[in-house]
Amino acid sequence: MIWVTWRQHRATLLTAAFLLVAIAVPTLISGFAMHEQFRADGIAACVADPSARAGCAQLAGQFAAQYGEWENRMVWVAFLPALIGVFVGAPLLAREFEHGTWRFAFTQGVSRTRWLVTQLAVVGIGAAVLALACSLLFNWWRQPLDAMSSPMRTAAFTVSPALAALTLFALALGVFAGVLLRRTVIAMGLTLAVFLTVRITLEEKLRPHYLSPLVRTDAPGAPKASDELPPTDWILDEGLLSSAGHRLSDGEERAVLRQVYDDGTVREGGAALERYLAEHGLRHYTEYHPAGRYPAMLMIEFGLYLGLALVLFAAAAHLVRRRTS
Repeated sequence: MIWVTWRQHRATLLTAAFLLVAIAVPTLISGFAMHEQFRADGIAACVADPSARAGCAQLAGQFAAQYGEWENRMVWVAFLPALIGVFVGAPLLAREFEHGTWRFAFTQGVSRTRWLVTQLAVVGIGAAVLALACSLLFNWWRQPLDAMSSPMRTAAFTVSPALAALTLFALALGVFAGVLLRRTVIAMGLTLAVFLTVRITLEEKLRPHYLSPLVRTDAPGAPKASDELPPTDWILDEGLLSSAGHRLSDGEERAVLRQVYDDGTVREGGAALERYLAEHGLRHYTEYHPAGRYPAMLMIEFGLYLGLALVLFAAAAHLVRRRTS
């Protein structure tokens, strides 16, 4: 059965292997050069020392700009799970049902469970290995850039090891849609729509709340937390707190600014605003995640996508058994 499955999907699996090699060669060449420059220019030692970080900000900025173009080229990896879900997962079983070839498969002395498990295992392992290899490669490449900025709200999260779980989720979603609809093109469209909805919702709405963010308050005139926190922390929100402790809305903050700068002229820098805040009992607040939480948040996201993938695989297997019995 494994040999038959390999023959069915060898073109896809070989394409994935060639794609990985094509990605790895230029990424390794660029990565070794970047890591060496990061060390030799002293940026690595500078950004690791909080007291010296400000002094090398310009050099670090130039370094980030130099390799920014390479980083932009890696954006495509964000679409890898969607491509696998749409072009590999959705047709995997939908085509069998659409063309009626599943009847032939079940007359060859192979149980439905063995047929389904083999199909999903071969394709799933291939997709997960490709995604994990890309993830490890790009994570290694990004290490100097992640040392200078927060990894929790950048492309680093996109190419984290959670990419493998996200790819399995996309594959499982495509398989489930194919079994549910039994029409390849419609299943591909549904897979893409649901994948984007889940991914955008999770990243924009849920990810900031995997763990309860920390909140720091600062009195008017004192340095704000956003000015003192290391750039590797993820700042979610900042604004003003009333004397009663509730956060001012955007409209209330604009009203404060209008009262301070009612004639449109900025006086005394920010001193007038800070004096107004002190007179009215207002304080600054900053909501953030420390950089040390990145591994825990990564594991939470990995578990969410893997859990969804297992549920969808199980649902697809249940549908296959019902529709072929």
